[in-house]
Amino acid sequence: MVSVIVTPVATAKAFSPGHITGIVIKPDNCLDYHSAGSKGAGFSIDRGITTTVEVFESQTTNYQISINGKVEDANVSRWVVEEYLKDLHKPYYINIKHETNIPIGFGLGSSGAAALSLSYALNDALDRKLTKYEVGQIAHCAEIACKTGLGTVIAEFSGGFEIRTSIGAPGVGHIESMDLKDYKAVIFCIAPLSTKAFLMNNLPLANPLGEKMLKRLRVSKDIDEFQRMSYQFARSLGLTELRCKEPLERLKSHRIQAGVALFGETIFTIVSLDMVNYVKQYLKNFEGTLIVCNIDNTGARVL
Repeated sequence: MVSVIVTPVATAKAFSPGHITGIVIKPDNCLDYHSAGSKGAGFSIDRGITTTVEVFESQTTNYQISINGKVEDANVSRWVVEEYLKDLHKPYYINIKHETNIPIGFGLGSSGAAALSLSYALNDALDRKLTKYEVGQIAHCAEIACKTGLGTVIAEFSGGFEIRTSIGAPGVGHIESMDLKDYKAVIFCIAPLSTKAFLMNNLPLANPLGEKMLKRLRVSKDIDEFQRMSYQFARSLGLTELRCKEPLERLKSHRIQAGVALFGETIFTIVSLDMVNYVKQYLKNFEGTLIVCNIDNTGARVL
């Protein structure tokens, strides 16, 4: 038997942080994908999705997408790669490998991180020479088109603790981003929720409350106030009465501010380093996946 080894003509790797949204305001109407999005507030984490792209010469154009080694039909990633395929001048086979260290469907921005890291990697591997804003806009439009998010991409694009003050893709929407150092995020994932279903059915009712919160938060830029607001916002949507209720009450009983990730049955708290073990102790008797990580202050990038 003869083994044939095919070497890719180009490779690239990129990373996008995950992200937690604590407050989100959905507009009524948008003219196009670039101007669509949401206002809100949240923070990026140093866990997320790393995407590797391998480009091979081929007789026909095709691609494969895998997540943690398993071939998947990933809608958002397919949208991104199809956008890049429009401008190819010769056929290629593209192997796309997503590696994630955040759970999918729990409100940690996995769809946006997949789209953004893939867009960065494709731009580099295919030598498209798009600006970073154009790269981010492709990922943003993919999320809007697939209805998996509204403002996650611009947040992960920027990193840090952010307030999204106007809607739109990177380079279109406006964002105020602040570094958070000497803090840890403690995230407790309990159960997934459908972002698509929630955006379509529940969110518009919370807009007046969200607008008031963002106005206050832009003045204070205080992380504890953000967490208090996130709890109140989630309560207005009924999210604090599900499986998040008891762990939230346990943390509140010990005077620890905590919010709910939008959208998943996932709670979070941002605390100083010396408080991490206390939070872990208070949550240890509940069923769920505990993640302790840093804030990502850099945003998505090519590796």
